[in-house]
Amino acid sequence: MTLGSETELGGGLMSRSVVCGVDGSDGSLAAAAVAARISTTLGSSLVLGYAVDTSAFPHGNELEAEHHWRRAQERAASLFEMIEDRVGAVELDGRVVRGAPERALPALAAAESAALLVVGSRGRGAVKAALLGSVSSGVVRESDRPVLIVPPQADRFTGAEAPERATVVCGVDGSGEAGAAARVAAQLAVALGLGLVLVHAYQQRSSSPSMPAPGLTPPIARDLEQRQREGARGLLEATALDIGQEGAEIRIELGDAASVLDRSAADERAALIVVGTHGRGRLASALVGSTSARLAALGSRPVVVVPAGIALRGSGDPPKVSLGQL
Repeated sequence: MTLGSETELGGGLMSRSVVCGVDGSDGSLAAAAVAARISTTLGSSLVLGYAVDTSAFPHGNELEAEHHWRRAQERAASLFEMIEDRVGAVELDGRVVRGAPERALPALAAAESAALLVVGSRGRGAVKAALLGSVSSGVVRESDRPVLIVPPQADRFTGAEAPERATVVCGVDGSGEAGAAARVAAQLAVALGLGLVLVHAYQQRSSSPSMPAPGLTPPIARDLEQRQREGARGLLEATALDIGQEGAEIRIELGDAASVLDRSAADERAALIVVGTHGRGRLASALVGSTSARLAALGSRPVVVVPAGIALRGSGDPPKVSLGQL
């Protein structure tokens, strides 16, 4: 293993890689295990990033600050060695970077020309959405490449216990961001040898302010829903054609996006769920929280969040990108 005491983030390396942020928590160790398997399958190197927020160091005392920095490097070296022993990665490098993790890790991923940036999440349930916002959603907000958020129990779906005929499930809503997410999902499915499932969630539209009798659906409402489903099928078929995956399975379900994607992932034995975001910067925080944070909180499958910047490069349709170019 190669240990870089400090990475100059402005330079960058041009090799394809998978970058994983680690801090010693259970979530980051699960993330490292998943990142190791993905990097091995992709034939990419694995880079572990340990971010040290030096703003917390003592100010005005250079000797004391240097002491804290050396201690951080020692902790990182021990952590890297422990992870290397656990995952048995053939090509694993460690990087210690200065800065808050939500900024330092995306910068490291850009410097390494990483295909993916992998981070862990903390726990499950409603509380997790708030925890996700502190680091994981911050990483998504700052990243210019796909971010893989790994829940602690992700080994069930990506490790030795992964189900046969596993898939990649991707949410599609007709936006350019979702189109970019579908391209990334297709690349991941092909590279990892998984099936691809494109999913559209819709909300039932009301044709009248009056409430129908319990258990009955008015003919007009049925017609509206049928048209919704037909439009969704056309969207998914066009998306599959556009990303070169005409054989992809498609699912159309009533409900909110997070619940539908979580349910579809369970039905389709998904190893990964892929979603897009609708913006970067501070606005993205709320938007990321609406679907991807809920997905991470609902289940134990890894969620790949594709930043809007990938869809918005240039003009017109989202560019056709490959993992090696992300």
